[in-house]
This record gives sequence, structure tokens and C-alpha cells, in this order.
Amino acid sequence: MKILFLFAVAATAAFLAQGKGVKVCWEAENAKTIEQPVARLSTGCDGASGDFLEIPEGAGNPPARNEGKAVYEVEIPESGNYWLWARVWWNGECSNSFTVTIDDKTPFLFGEDATYRAWHWVKYPVSRMAKPVSLEQGKHTIVFANREDGVRVDQILLSGDRRFVPSGIEK
Repeated sequence: MKILFLFAVAATAAFLAQGKGVKVCWEAENAKTIEQPVARLSTGCDGASGDFLEIPEGAGNPPARNEGKAVYEVEIPESGNYWLWARVWWNGECSNSFTVTIDDKTPFLFGEDATYRAWHWVKYPVSRMAKPVSLEQGKHTIVFANREDGVRVDQILLSGDRRFVPSGIEK
């Protein structure tokens, strides 16, 4: 019985270690699908890596307006646990989040930090107690959906290293 338990612990540790050091980064404007009120912009916000996506202030948000999303297809090179980062610009405290869905998993709130009117990186999960996103090797669909207007996203990143913190524009 002890041998079986040790094997299970070792197998779990090996799975969790996979993905460590893996970083997948992409430009937000390179979505497979962009549905209004999400819009691709190339001007109006210094400090972006180039074009970026925005839900303009006043464009509407749920429940009054449920549409609006950017859909990405992302290739994950290695199975493992990943932390999701996005380089964002929030207009204010009622304009600082998206709803994110990965594959067919339960949607989750992304954002809600208190840094406004500046490009900065936001992470999910924020809490040390929350579990990171578990992804198998292969193609995944990630959706950033309308939750609040007055938001912008420049780059999105998945990291297999929980200690990794992006800074500035990622390459």
C-alpha cells in the first residue's frame, strides 16, 4: 500500500512540474474572432506594444449588453499548471475586469486590481490558495469576454512558472 501511495505522489509531482519554465505570449489584437463592442485600435494609448483591443467607455456591459469578446486559439507545448497574465489598461474602478473562459471550463473573473490609466500586468489566479489553470498539451480556446467597458488589453501570456512576473512589453 505504501508503494502505491508513493507512486501516486511521484506521478502527481511529475505532472505538476511539467510546464514549469514554459511561456506562451501573444498580442491581444491577434484574436481569431473579435466581436463588438470589443474593437482593435492602433492609436490613442501610449505605451502599448502596437495595436491593442478595447471595449470603449460607454459601449455597454452585461447585463444590458452581453455580446463582445475576443477568441484565441493557443497551442500549449507541454501539459501542466499555468498562470494567466494580461497586460491591461483600466479606465477606473468600474472598468477593470473581463470574464475569461478557457475551453469549456467555468468562466472566471479576471482583473479587478486598482491600477488605473496605465499599462500593467494582471495575473490569474491572484490568491496563493487558488489553483492555477491546468492545461494539457495541445490547442486550447481562450475567450476574453465583455464584463465592463473602459478596458484595454495589449498582450496575453501563459506561464508555467508561478514565480515569473512579466515586466513591460513581452517579446
